[in-house]
Amino acid sequence: MTLHNSPLAVSAPVFRRWSGHRDSVVMLGCAMVGFSSLYLTQSLGPTLHALHGLTLAQCASLLTATTVGLALASPLAGRLVHRLGARRALIAGLVTLGLLDVGLAWVQGFAGLLAVRCAQGVAMPMVLSALLSSLDRQATPQAALGLSATYVMGTISGGIIGRLLPSTLVPLVGWQTAFLTLALLHAAAVALAWAGLQERPARAAIIAAGTENATDAPSTTPHTAIPQTALPWMAVCVGGFALLFSQIAVFTAVAFRLADPPFGWSTAALGCLYLVFLPSLALVHGARRMVTALGHARAVTLAGLGGWAGLALTLGATTATTAATTAIIVGLALFSTAVFIIQAVLAHALSLCRTGSSARASGGYLFFYYGGGSLGALAAALVWPPFGWAGCLILIATVQLAAMALTLALRSLGRPHPHPPHPR
Repeated sequence: MTLHNSPLAVSAPVFRRWSGHRDSVVMLGCAMVGFSSLYLTQSLGPTLHALHGLTLAQCASLLTATTVGLALASPLAGRLVHRLGARRALIAGLVTLGLLDVGLAWVQGFAGLLAVRCAQGVAMPMVLSALLSSLDRQATPQAALGLSATYVMGTISGGIIGRLLPSTLVPLVGWQTAFLTLALLHAAAVALAWAGLQERPARAAIIAAGTENATDAPSTTPHTAIPQTALPWMAVCVGGFALLFSQIAVFTAVAFRLADPPFGWSTAALGCLYLVFLPSLALVHGARRMVTALGHARAVTLAGLGGWAGLALTLGATTATTAATTAIIVGLALFSTAVFIIQAVLAHALSLCRTGSSARASGGYLFFYYGGGSLGALAAALVWPPFGWAGCLILIATVQLAAMALTLALRSLGRPHPHPPHPR
């Protein structure tokens, strides 16, 4: 007997509420653990030098290898998620990342570390594509919008955990025990995905097949509608490219700036700089209200202006005073909050794109998104020596303006042209 014709059907609203909480817990936990793999070695430079004899450039290349592997594997991961289904793909990705954590515990030398970090980058899109494609399985666009903000919360938390946990555990319990502990974290996420994630047909497939009914259709209770201003898929990809390009370029360049005179921050202080992400955890769900009130494009524009207001605060900080340091921290916190709000808006816009397969669309988006991040780090490193902080901001503004122009062109191409009125 199915739920549709059983006595349990009368309790469908109760099950829907529980399903919403379950989806949020799975999304938050799996995004947090899956994304934490990206930055595992970023805060371990001195340890990598002491244990494995790595130079500063080799330490940096471990993150680059992971990011490049992630970007290049994303289109294939989207196809695998489409073939396997979100649940099986998510579990496979988390299991692989956990096993690679075990590999990091035992591998020796730069070549071995580089291979494992590249493999982690290749495995990560399975997790992220599966989670992003699940947004299209929500009953309503509003539910997908709320869950997209939860996804971003998970990635924010994962970025913090991925930097802080290894730097805390390695001095306390040693390299091997630390990474075996991180592998157990992935095992917990596998259990969460196994118990909590359900395969559902995409919203578009349900509507096209005409299978929505009283027990599995969205509630008829009135709710605030989302303006129909969804962006074309390629426009979402362009926005994702510019977004992570900007974020990585800013934090690459600001690390150079704060390490140099007159600030002279230590490595430990620079590691704590990423705590400016924390306010985003409380504010990222504001993306839901912004999209509801403004639509996707205007929400991105408004958040972008807020991000540039934060970056403007950092331009005036030229001395190592408390006021200047506070201005930099507040400015970076505003910028980070804007970035993560835009990420949530783009994730929701991606779930509304009609490209035939939400999994393949997610894989393509991740390719552009992390490709932008890889180029952002490289561009900031090249621009910083001759042009400094102001030059890096000009570069970022140029990339964003080019992305805006391309997005407007793509939207105009995708918008249907009205038919001329019939002559009377």
